[in-house]
Amino acid sequence: MPESQPTDSRSSLIGAVKTYLGFFVLLALIMESVLGAVALKTVGQTQWLAVSGMLGVLVLLVLLVGAFAYFKPHALLQDAQQVSQPAANTPLQDFCARLEGYWWENIKQDEVSALSFLEIRADPSSGTVKLQGKAYDKQGQLAANWESVASCVNLPDRKLFYYWRGLHPSRPNEPYEGFGELSLESVDGRIDKGSGFFFDCKVTEMALTTRKSFTLQRASKKDCTIMHGDDAEAVTALVRQQLA
Repeated sequence: MPESQPTDSRSSLIGAVKTYLGFFVLLALIMESVLGAVALKTVGQTQWLAVSGMLGVLVLLVLLVGAFAYFKPHALLQDAQQVSQPAANTPLQDFCARLEGYWWENIKQDEVSALSFLEIRADPSSGTVKLQGKAYDKQGQLAANWESVASCVNLPDRKLFYYWRGLHPSRPNEPYEGFGELSLESVDGRIDKGSGFFFDCKVTEMALTTRKSFTLQRASKKDCTIMHGDDAEAVTALVRQQLA
């Protein structure tokens, strides 16, 4: 059994290397050992080359570790096996991915804005989603720009809660904000509809806060092309069509 100890030690050492930093250190130690043995057993120019090689390996290791620390600091100490085998999406990530895209938000009982064209996209910084939209009046003219600043998800009930802020372009000194709740409908695994409400609060006049309800439906590719285009008349016509 004593003869197996060197093999077991090598296996344990290799098994302990789980990060890129550990790999670089192990590689440097191996190179240093080989070059050190050569330096001890040689003289003259060969010995000088071996010593120079040892110094070169150290310099290369410092440069590699420095590059990783600058460009990918998280990967330096991350398990290499985890990098090669990324974790599966969580139910929350799957739900957020199903919400991504462009939507029509039809606002009921509103004299200022009647329809929003909004985008829902995954937000890696919060682990949920971010909403960003443009609200239009009944004549099809831009009435407000708004976006969510925080959101959370109730997975069992398929509900999205968010806090939003917005501005009316014609009144930039009158900020608006409020809380919103959105309930999504899932049919055959797809989410294309929803409904909810939000509070519209004028920051400078809190007493004017109103509660508004809305319905939500996914926008078509054709709708997205028009809304992202430069044809203002086409945008106005489409908004009016959605409100008809």
